[in-house]
Amino acid sequence: MDKKLKQSLKVAAIRREMIVVWLLNGDKIKGIAEVSADPERVMINTIEGPVWVPYIDVESISRVAD
Repeated sequence: MDKKLKQSLKVAAIRREMIVVWLLNGDKIKGIAEVSADPERVMINTIEGPVWVPYIDVESISRVAD
């Protein structure tokens, strides 16, 4: 994952924005990004509960407009 994607995830977490994260394995996760002190992964609150995603597994992200 490049620095720009990591920065976008951090901004989305600070703003508590809804995002969709596409992973390298083809899966996607939709939820609200959460601020975390973990330098290796991001926490996303989904309707099923919190999911921890390693930054290295993220291919791309999209912010969902309200």
